[in-house]
Amino acid sequence: MVVSRDVNVGQTVAASLSAPTLFTIANDLTQMQVIANIDQADIGLVEQAKSVKFSVDAFPGKDFDGKIQEMRLNPVNVQNVVTYNVVINVNNPQQTLKPGMTANLTITIDERNNVLKVPNSALRFRPQNANNQGNAGGGGNAGGGSGSTGGQGRRRAQGQQGDNAQGGDDSNFAPASAPVLPGQTRIVWVLGQDGNPQPRRIKVGLSDGAATEVVEGNLNEGDMVITGQTVSGSSSTSTQTRPPGFGNAPRGGGLGGGRR
Repeated sequence: MVVSRDVNVGQTVAASLSAPTLFTIANDLTQMQVIANIDQADIGLVEQAKSVKFSVDAFPGKDFDGKIQEMRLNPVNVQNVVTYNVVINVNNPQQTLKPGMTANLTITIDERNNVLKVPNSALRFRPQNANNQGNAGGGGNAGGGSGSTGGQGRRRAQGQQGDNAQGGDDSNFAPASAPVLPGQTRIVWVLGQDGNPQPRRIKVGLSDGAATEVVEGNLNEGDMVITGQTVSGSSSTSTQTRPPGFGNAPRGGGLGGGRR
């Protein structure tokens, strides 16, 4: 099948050092390839891929299956973004896929079914006064939602010693600020019956960046894990420390005193 024609009838073609292209011919449109641009941060995981699915804009809601044939070693550098070309073979018996279409790929590295999982925000959460568990959770909002947390830098500075104490002599124990990796022992905080956060020690497994598998630990399905904490400051303290004349702070004497 002729895909494109670059010459017309009667046109003079001059071949000097290279042969000119007359036609672009497709050998078999029932067997096609997808040239995927994989980022350098993910190219190591593609070698472990179990399945490839992709979709095209021409057929929304329909997924096509593919199989990785080869990974080309030539890097492609576009505006300091390095990608690698991965060739994926696709069966196209009905010739629904056309040459030049843009494909959105989903490469499955591994999967787990019917497992307990927690959001990654719960693995990164640490109460403001975690070193004093008796008073932990005095001003925290528990639940599935995340909230803005005051004193972020201070909690991370204080958290290293407390996490090591929770982990004991476990060499795989990771603090809340560490990246999530399979086999780590982490601490999550759940809402206890008294309304205060309680630490639970778990071992994590596979992660997709948003949620992580729980391999073992004293965490059960339905437990209310804490993902954020909202700390409200005193309004009187903020008013006193605000410079005069800014915001709602009262102005001093001088011009305009009569108008007040």
